[in-house]
Amino acid sequence: MLVMMQPIRAKAAAKSSSSGTDADDARSGEAGGGGPAVELPFHLTEKILYSISPLASARLATVCKSWAAAVSERLARPVPHLFVYLPPDNKSDHRGVVVSVPMDSGGPPAQVIPNRVLLADTNGLRCVGATPSGCLAFANWCWWDTGVLLVNPITGARRKLDGERLCRDPVIASGGDADSFISIGTDHLVLWWRAGGGEEWSKWTVAAPAAAHRTDGIMSVVNCNGRFYILDRDGQVSLIDATAPPPLLIEKLPVVSLCDLFPTLATAMATGHLLESDGEVLFVRRVLASVEHRGVPFCNHDIITDENLSIVGFEVYRLDVDGRRWTEVKKLSSDRALFVSPVSSFSVRSSETEGCRSNCIYFVDKKRYCSSCLRDDGNTWGVYSMEAREVLFKHAVTRPGPCSSATWFLPRVV
Repeated sequence: MLVMMQPIRAKAAAKSSSSGTDADDARSGEAGGGGPAVELPFHLTEKILYSISPLASARLATVCKSWAAAVSERLARPVPHLFVYLPPDNKSDHRGVVVSVPMDSGGPPAQVIPNRVLLADTNGLRCVGATPSGCLAFANWCWWDTGVLLVNPITGARRKLDGERLCRDPVIASGGDADSFISIGTDHLVLWWRAGGGEEWSKWTVAAPAAAHRTDGIMSVVNCNGRFYILDRDGQVSLIDATAPPPLLIEKLPVVSLCDLFPTLATAMATGHLLESDGEVLFVRRVLASVEHRGVPFCNHDIITDENLSIVGFEVYRLDVDGRRWTEVKKLSSDRALFVSPVSSFSVRSSETEGCRSNCIYFVDKKRYCSSCLRDDGNTWGVYSMEAREVLFKHAVTRPGPCSSATWFLPRVV
């Protein structure tokens, strides 16, 4: 197992009475040496449950009614977790692991949560993103008949959406409470959309003339109240307004290119994330710096991409359509926190997210990898403070070994 943390173990178990009634109603029964059963005060119940992650505490809901109520309240406010996509393991029929990480230094330790992504369903596929409903998306455009597979890694619920032949992997849209993504054909786009909590998917074909948009150059998509903002590799932003009457059209916005904003950074788009926060469209750019690496090399090849680069900070910009520009953001609005990873980025309210720090950016990082032997230096996750303008800490998620990837997602159990 490449993951640094150990699997969770239940620290409490339910004990049924002979009459089959709930523990809350068994106060007159005997416990241990014959004395009356004692119900823990609520503050002690909270202390026990909050010593482990919300998902890990789910198995303790059967202890008694008060514990079930406390667990249900925690699960109703999902906390971001990491899905670590690992190479296939012939010793398991599952693929990857779900990791609960402490949102701050005083939270419960990192734990591995039981994962229900099956190897048989995802063999040969890549994890291409995560949806607001808590599903992970898997696809591989090189395979003729794969379509898009959506899997809830907590419940195991899965659904396959079959589409036409694609010219690259679909792009999952961040933002909003509706699942959506854009599949990319040779000369057109298809917008797939499912309202929050619904089962039925709708799809619209969007003509994409060469003069309006390069269909093979989409880097990021964000859904902001039914208006889909698309960032391409040239740093240009286009709009598909799904709230407008059909047919759906794509419109290039007259906003300064991000490549013009960062003229010295050839890989500006590859180091950035488009997301929605409080009804605004943000571009979050990683700031990389050379870091000295010591110790034994993780492979014997000389060609290693991003050999000495690591995340040392972030810059945030807000899209100002009326002003036709990007405006730098020094402080996140309200009590927001951002979670960014290569294929999944989103914002949360820290006041509604257990242990989360406001005005911070939670990120994942991979220092080095070798494309020749498909090995990497391991994944890390960390927190960057917008106020202090520094990385507060980083923690390892995986050890050096076969290539893996870490993706933020919001787990849902219903």
